[in-house]
Amino acid sequence: MPLRFDLGPFEKLFIGKSVLTNGGDRTMFIVEGDTPILRARDVLPPERAINAAEKLYRCVQQMYLEEDTQTYHGTYLALTAEMISESPACHAELGIADQLVKSGQHYKALKSLKKLVRQEAFSLSKTESEARMPRVATRGRR
Repeated sequence: MPLRFDLGPFEKLFIGKSVLTNGGDRTMFIVEGDTPILRARDVLPPERAINAAEKLYRCVQQMYLEEDTQTYHGTYLALTAEMISESPACHAELGIADQLVKSGQHYKALKSLKKLVRQEAFSLSKTESEARMPRVATRGRR
């Protein structure tokens, strides 16, 4: 099923192991195929993953984007155990996310885990977003 994306200036879209960065204008495009995709607002950078919930989200995020559950499986189990000991009240939400991960539904697991993560961990200011944008030299036309 094709996915339609409307990206604002300098907005990023993570497609598998690649990052698509929009230029200075709003752009709309359609992606067809079965590739893991996350908008930048749903991507948790490693330096912002501070607590167990955020580290667990980041682990599942990497499983999803890299399509590689096996590499992250041990880390996932350790972080899940740490999360249960830190926040026993989150046990039900973790159980739902765990079932989704086990069934290969990593995107849905991320949506479930996002409820446990500080929202400010995801937010990038406009200046941070632009700073991460590679600069392209342009030449004047005559």
